[in-house]
Amino acid sequence: MKKQITLILSFVFLFGGMALAQQLGPQTLSMLEESPAGSQVLQFLEAINANSPVDEALVKKRFAQQLIDKHQPAKLMDMLRDIRENDAPMALYSANRQSQFEYALKLQSGGGKWLGLTLNLEETPPFKVAGLSIDVSNLPSAEEAPIWPVGAAKIAQPTLASKEEIARQARPIAQAYHDMGWFSGVVLLAEKGGPFFQEAFGYADIEKEIPNTLATKFRIGSINKDYTAVLVLQMVESGKLSLDDKLEKFQLGFPAEVAGKISIRQLLSHTAGFADIFIPEYLDNIRSYKDIDDILPLLRDEPLAYEPGTDQQYSNYGFIVLGAILEKLSGKDFETLLRENIFTPLGARNTHYRIAEEIEGEARSYRFTIAGEKVDHTGQLEYPTPDGGMYSTAAEQLDFFQALFYTDKLINDNSKALMFNDYASDGPAWAEISEMEGAMQGFAGGGPGVSAVVLFLLKENLMFIILANTDEGVAEEIARRIGQAALGRSVQKAQLPVENYLYAALKTQGSRQLKEGLDALLAGGGYEARSPMTLNALGYRLLNQGQPQDAIEIFRINTEFYPDEANPWDSLAEACLRAGDKEGALKYYRRALEIDPDFPSAKRMVKELE
Repeated sequence: MKKQITLILSFVFLFGGMALAQQLGPQTLSMLEESPAGSQVLQFLEAINANSPVDEALVKKRFAQQLIDKHQPAKLMDMLRDIRENDAPMALYSANRQSQFEYALKLQSGGGKWLGLTLNLEETPPFKVAGLSIDVSNLPSAEEAPIWPVGAAKIAQPTLASKEEIARQARPIAQAYHDMGWFSGVVLLAEKGGPFFQEAFGYADIEKEIPNTLATKFRIGSINKDYTAVLVLQMVESGKLSLDDKLEKFQLGFPAEVAGKISIRQLLSHTAGFADIFIPEYLDNIRSYKDIDDILPLLRDEPLAYEPGTDQQYSNYGFIVLGAILEKLSGKDFETLLRENIFTPLGARNTHYRIAEEIEGEARSYRFTIAGEKVDHTGQLEYPTPDGGMYSTAAEQLDFFQALFYTDKLINDNSKALMFNDYASDGPAWAEISEMEGAMQGFAGGGPGVSAVVLFLLKENLMFIILANTDEGVAEEIARRIGQAALGRSVQKAQLPVENYLYAALKTQGSRQLKEGLDALLAGGGYEARSPMTLNALGYRLLNQGQPQDAIEIFRINTEFYPDEANPWDSLAEACLRAGDKEGALKYYRRALEIDPDFPSAKRMVKELE
């Protein structure tokens, strides 16, 4: 399965320049070192394995400007941190130069996991990384030892902990997040469909003091998308649909120039070119959008964010479109399709495609504020749609994923392989995928007051389910640490979000003292070294929780740390605008453009304000 961080760009490969100095095909270490392009590949891997800070300077050094402009430094920094945290140190076993500017690498992670990394490089010096994708469903290397780093030894496959040991560590991991006031929900761990640990934490309703139980129904966010994908693949298996069918076939009202380009496969893999639905028109009237027909017009006539198939950007709207296609083909509403094709075959009585007010025994959804408080957000949650919003119990999530991966009740093996191969038809077969030892996979959902994760080891049939009625990715934090325990790795200490940690210091010390002691504060708390995004994240949490003046002060300090970076100035401008200071906003947007004349949001806002 390809990680969600996958970034893809298309290129017209031009044959010429310094990159031609090296032959195509398998590369030795000396061939990589002697090639200007190949040496960039090694430098990228060195950056992954290094202990140096992941900051904007590193992003600019390793990535092409066109990739930075498209995805912004913050997303690329998050991607690098994710790879470091989960896979470093990496060892390179083989490198295949597939074209002058594309390298396919076989790597082993520090935990013994096998990875396939494809790097697309710039076509001109210095050949920085212009696109990449990571495949974590690869077979082991045929080579006995890595070619890089020199002297590195083959890493033994991780030895799985016993289920008794996993359970022993799971409770204190979850309890630590509950004790810090962040986690409220359920943890269920299972082997071969049978739970060996399950426990509820916190309240389903704080005001009424109703505790969470194993029967509590939690909102599961984007895990909805896996149900939608199953419905699509069922129609493909029945011959009613093809993954290569174009949007134009279904006559949903999209402009012809758009509908003729986008395929079902691209909608499923988030490569269709659609932006996301979280635009002001939607966010300001969220409860007025009750079904697919209400939401579909939102982006139907808007320009695509990119040419279909040339990039990959997560889009909830793409799954709204898939839902519309399913309804059009079947003549049935989406809830009926779920009930007839998934809920009833599995005997699921506690999974609901309904809004919270229509469900009995549901957990209310609480936003975890920057001050560490829980604020009830249930009344502001949107109606469920094919992209998210259903409610379910941990037990029925176990039933769904067990049926999906280990039976043919829902889809066949070919369809399962498509899900794991990002819907590409040329990936490994299910027989190969299902035999990968120690390969950790996962599905997740999140949103205001929602955090849900299903993490699993496929071959071993171990499944870890965490459903929370609090947000800020707490289920992912818990799942990651339980996964570390399962693989016999050291478990990271539980930590608050860095914004909460810094906010406490801001309230006790003040903004100027926070600035002066920031680096020591981060190091003392075990957090990543300061980057332009550290205070930026704090500022936006403050801004979004109704504290614009505090946000302005934090953004202003960030411009003092990084006066030559456009993004801190752009953020300061936005905070001023939301505080009603249009003059200040225009001043800072212009400053951002002085640094980067092509900074998208600053360009747009200067034009509007002028």
